[in-house]
Amino acid sequence: MTQMTVRRMPRLRMRPRLVLGPVLAAALLTLGVSVPAVARAPGGGSAWGGGLAWGGCPAGTPGADGTVPPRDPREQCAVVAVPRDYRDPAAGTIRLAVSRIRTADPGQRRGVLLVVPGGPGGSGLDYPSRMAGLLPAAVLRSYDLVGFDERGVGNSAPVHCDLPAADRAAAVIYPFPAADGSIAGNLAYAREVADRCAAAGADQAGVSTANSARDIDRIRAALGLRRISYLGSSYGTYLGEVYATLFPDRTDRVVLDSVVPPGGEQQALGMVGLGAEQSFPDLAAWLAAQDAALHFGSTPAEVRATYFRLAAKLDAAPVGRLTGNAFRTLTYASLVGKVYYPLAARAWQLAAGQAAPAAGQGTARPTASPTAIPTVLPDNFVAAQDAVLCGDSAWPRDPGYYAARTAADRIRYPLTNGMPGNVWPCAFWHGEPGEPPVRVGSTPGPRNVLLLQNLRDPDTPYAGARQTLAAFGRRAAMASFDASGHGMDFTDPAVAAPFTRFLLTGLLPEGG
Repeated sequence: MTQMTVRRMPRLRMRPRLVLGPVLAAALLTLGVSVPAVARAPGGGSAWGGGLAWGGCPAGTPGADGTVPPRDPREQCAVVAVPRDYRDPAAGTIRLAVSRIRTADPGQRRGVLLVVPGGPGGSGLDYPSRMAGLLPAAVLRSYDLVGFDERGVGNSAPVHCDLPAADRAAAVIYPFPAADGSIAGNLAYAREVADRCAAAGADQAGVSTANSARDIDRIRAALGLRRISYLGSSYGTYLGEVYATLFPDRTDRVVLDSVVPPGGEQQALGMVGLGAEQSFPDLAAWLAAQDAALHFGSTPAEVRATYFRLAAKLDAAPVGRLTGNAFRTLTYASLVGKVYYPLAARAWQLAAGQAAPAAGQGTARPTASPTAIPTVLPDNFVAAQDAVLCGDSAWPRDPGYYAARTAADRIRYPLTNGMPGNVWPCAFWHGEPGEPPVRVGSTPGPRNVLLLQNLRDPDTPYAGARQTLAAFGRRAAMASFDASGHGMDFTDPAVAAPFTRFLLTGLLPEGG
């Protein structure tokens, strides 16, 4: 394994992993702020597309913020049938929605790039359209783009939990404990979600990262390809890790952007306190540089002290819908990239009494949940997210385990106040994982995995990416960037250079 480190000025854009997207969308509502002839496939295979019937795409799936993206007229869609249960052929099949955009120049085309967003729980059917506007031109000339809705999501046998609006509003927030550290409310919420998901059958749907990886291989075969290239972001990196482990010889070139550790989302969730501590100084320095206007402190240390003071103030007396935990969530969410720092500043000004609540919001406490930012997620997003988290691995069932972890995290990572160690619905999930977690990197394969990682990532910390690099051993190399934020900006030359070089030539970074 090799690694190179690049210094750059980041121009970051958000890659949601769990509820980061809806948190920022909710923040906008809360604060009233706006923010800005085909060549042969590599290794053989004929003109790609196999026997799939390509045509129009289904209606858009609401995103985590409830909006429906418009369909790209270049996008074509098809359906791929996959086993409902890979262990039981008699269980029948489900239909996966697959999309493509033919971006490649026929004379330069070298393959197909499957692009997978963060999540889990969000639709990926329109992701080729998003990435077609962001990837380097040389990559687009060489690859056609394919996306899909993972099983349980969107147009691919979607799961539901029939959650009432209040529960879906509460799902916007990460599981911060109460102001005094109590997790009683978190336990009650997690149990209710698990019970509702069980009643709706979401816990028996076979939704897991391993099964989605198997689905990818069925998609590859349906496209008529011997091997397929892959670009996954955030949670999509874990899906790519599992695919490259289960089907190493069917991968062409694999790129993992903002890397989930090899233990998957359960491990990643426990690391976000570390990520917040490592990336918060960049936000603090930005706020300190504007002390004349913002008055939060002239040094990062003073800004940090202001953060804790404002959070405690809001714990005691929320300002409109801005509670202490909503404030913590908004601050953490803004660490995703510098473009969101003004959103944090607005929340801090509101907390400090420097700005009024958005019109019509009043000052009453929210009734849905003491920690909720009032917006409502699509039920499928919440259901699919929990189904993946709980279907990938077994979670401890003892509430005392989470109480102890939360208390320890409050001391170790005070910025996130115990949230990383707190409980999720998986502690009360009725169904059991269908198999042990895939041991990432446990199978031999080609040297064809490139990791791209910021050194100060709030959502998928650098330490987790290092673990994934070690798990793949000689198969992988990493380009790390001296930057803060979550997600690569492929329009940045520093990022585009190793990314493009790898996808076009297969050459990985050496040493560093």
